[in-house]
Amino acid sequence: MRFFLLPLACLMITPALAMEAITYKGTLGGTAIVLELTDPAADPVVGRYSYIKVGGDIPLQAEQARQGIALTEEAPCAPGLCADDAGTVGNPPVGARWALRETADGLAGTWTSATNGKALPIVLERLGSRTLPEGTEITPAGLRDSAMALTYGTALRPLDGSPYDSAKMAIAYEAGPIEAIEGSRFRYVSDKRTRFAFPRVVDLADGSSPEPINAALTAAHSRINLYAFDCLAMAYAGFGASDQQLGGGQGTLGDYDGETVELHYLSPTLIDWTESGSTYCGGAYPNNHSSNFIFDVRTGTPLALSRVFSDWLASSNLNDYGAAVDQADAMESPQDYAWEAGQPLIDYVRANRSTSDTEREAECGIDALIATNLGVRFEPGDTVVFMLEDLPHAIFACSDDLLSVPLADIAQLLAPGVRDYFPALAD
Repeated sequence: MRFFLLPLACLMITPALAMEAITYKGTLGGTAIVLELTDPAADPVVGRYSYIKVGGDIPLQAEQARQGIALTEEAPCAPGLCADDAGTVGNPPVGARWALRETADGLAGTWTSATNGKALPIVLERLGSRTLPEGTEITPAGLRDSAMALTYGTALRPLDGSPYDSAKMAIAYEAGPIEAIEGSRFRYVSDKRTRFAFPRVVDLADGSSPEPINAALTAAHSRINLYAFDCLAMAYAGFGASDQQLGGGQGTLGDYDGETVELHYLSPTLIDWTESGSTYCGGAYPNNHSSNFIFDVRTGTPLALSRVFSDWLASSNLNDYGAAVDQADAMESPQDYAWEAGQPLIDYVRANRSTSDTEREAECGIDALIATNLGVRFEPGDTVVFMLEDLPHAIFACSDDLLSVPLADIAQLLAPGVRDYFPALAD
């Protein structure tokens, strides 16, 4: 199970009164855009916008000599363009200036290039709004960070709380061929802006509705898209461009377009998929990762593996570290807890796994890793694969499958409620 840290910009914020951020959708020179702007009646007015066909944000800074709604659009940085000799990024280049006025249903105005004076019309319709969290920094980065916070944690929350980001995701996906797993059908779909494929359920073997799980899959797909778009937006000083990292992750899709998503198991009760890849958006090293997700199909929520294995335990509450853990509470909201396999499962995997590569065993210390990083995934035939997952960067190459076994063969390790998810075990 993965945990995400809030970016520094979310932790070091300038106190401010609660403010509305308003989303508009329309055209700039005939090209579809979406805009998020702080309250036009407030001061300062800042924003961010995106060309729908691209997805990355562009910062809009407040004009100091304000007349009406006046904004300065940043131009992207390039090595040596935005930073001084000490590497400090400041005084970003100006790409264009916006002059807007309020209309009966939105905004209208003019975009004027700072380089050649070319002017284009802007026509926007109000789409929705959100209240910024208390203390949000009133900058383009503050807008971005407060919306990105919706994606942090292990729960896959929809982007309804950010009309701007929801609008960016409201595009037509390219759909692949229909595939089937034991009578339930699915297909992979992709956003042509980010290219990686993500599954959607077409129908379920028992005829039940796939709507709850498809909502979760859409949220998961959108989350990765947002990370890719966020990396793309880091070409701009207003979104944290670093002179040292430009082109080396920042200002690109960060290799999220190379993400591999694989659906392993699908039934009317459970779905299991893996997200893996090597992404990089600046920093010391790439994020090599392979994380497995197991959800209840009927509710579209994460499954507590304690409902399948009698000895899979919540070890800590992510919202209250150090507090005593109530296992019953954890089963109802598994996304709020860190989970780990108990000793009987650890001992079983250690005793039954293959140990043919003794050199690799010694280098990785597999037995020790089983105690700290044991994970599972499910496959057709009600089979469980025990594996190592979420290993840190230094030993990521030690990630491996350890043992595959039918659930029916390990009845002694299963929880009483396992039949709710694997009905065939009732036989």
